[in-house]
Amino acid sequence: MNLATILASNAAGRPDHPALIGQGKIVTHAEVYAQVGSLAARLHDIGVRHGDRVGLCLPDSAQHLLLHYALAWIGATIVPLDQRWTLHEATRVAAAMRCAFVLDADGRFAPLAGVRSATVAADWTTGGSPPGFAEGADLPLVLSLSSGTTGKPTGAVVTHEQLYERFVSQWVTMTFNAQDRFLLATPLYFGGGRSFAMSFVAAGATVVLAPPPHRSDELLATARAHAASVAFLVPTQVRRLLEDWRGDGPAFPHLRLLVTSGSAVRAEERALIAERLCPRCLDYYASSEGGGIAVLQPEEQLRYPESVGRPTFRVETRIVDRADQPLADGEIGRLQYRGPGVASSIVDADGNTIELAGRGGWFEPGDLAQRLPSGHLVLAGRAKDTIIRAGVNIHPSEIEAALASIAGVRDALVVGIDDAELGERVGALVVADVAMTPALITDALQARLARYKQPSVVRIVDELPRTSMNKPDRARAKALLSEV
Repeated sequence: MNLATILASNAAGRPDHPALIGQGKIVTHAEVYAQVGSLAARLHDIGVRHGDRVGLCLPDSAQHLLLHYALAWIGATIVPLDQRWTLHEATRVAAAMRCAFVLDADGRFAPLAGVRSATVAADWTTGGSPPGFAEGADLPLVLSLSSGTTGKPTGAVVTHEQLYERFVSQWVTMTFNAQDRFLLATPLYFGGGRSFAMSFVAAGATVVLAPPPHRSDELLATARAHAASVAFLVPTQVRRLLEDWRGDGPAFPHLRLLVTSGSAVRAEERALIAERLCPRCLDYYASSEGGGIAVLQPEEQLRYPESVGRPTFRVETRIVDRADQPLADGEIGRLQYRGPGVASSIVDADGNTIELAGRGGWFEPGDLAQRLPSGHLVLAGRAKDTIIRAGVNIHPSEIEAALASIAGVRDALVVGIDDAELGERVGALVVADVAMTPALITDALQARLARYKQPSVVRIVDELPRTSMNKPDRARAKALLSEV
């Protein structure tokens, strides 16, 4: 299949329905199909061909979103590049992924030897005769990067069919539909923002562009002005809104669904989100390799506050031990999952494609978890992040949850610090109110954790270090704690 063919169906069936709203313009589904065709024609004219990997290093805009479908039309593979990266960072990832082209908005790649680049202009969305839709079994569509500028970049190869299966899972499990207006408030570089925006366009719905950076009042004004019905926000954005909103009633009066993903929402925050932001909040647990893994529905938020939810549509999960044997409910082990949207290959740091065959299709995201009798999953941290202190395994998530339960603590990140005697000791970075001190935090943990789990080093910081993918940066955290 070719995912861009869905646009033709929307153009025929709901031609005058708004597809994109932003930058003072409304673009209908008929116009989207025409503009994507023009973009595909221009890409073909500059030499982009079926099978090429093309880096997108662009600001968040309607044209940026439509270029995803234009590249799909041709049969090229999208390599997302964060425009916030330095030129060195972007070119390093583009080279590692063996990009044939890089598309930018400012010509910054033009002077670089060995890099074929093109600067996207506004007139690319008009004129031209597009080539026919590319076809082919297992046609690659996007390299979903999993490490960005930290460590060695790798990308999961997501095909047209696999991304479509992820869309279907979103439509079924999270009830996205053609009547929705989706507030795009995260970068298109992020997997969630990119996937959801493409999904709503494919569904025949409307995407309201609210590109970051933005203040809370600006984001709320955009959502209200265009009656957004669904929004996706990372927990950092959610917490900022909780701090800033001082009005009566929910901050988003038109939202029927607020989706959050990227890191855990604390149990005590769930009731506040329902009361002050949107009555119906949904947690989406996903990976770059497999898309959606589990969803915690709005009605489950307070009943299963520590869970990431139950498996999404057509996704199977299991918890296994070191020998890949399934564990009983309640036991902590390695999480595995499989489904029709899971990538079957990755591109390594040298640009080589590696097949992920074996294990009966089961894939590991690297998380430790336990399964409840109800089918809900509870994460216990990353397998690679497990702290081994004097031979005893300690899960950082348990200590982070204990820290979060202390009044005055707003966020926490726990890592292992090298220790000559113990192997590793526990360290914690904490974002807290001004009245808090490391000593007060340590004292509060006495009744919450066994002695061997308690951090030997606590450092209070203004904010936790994060990667370009907005994930906790544990390597940087370890470095900060090693300085203490």
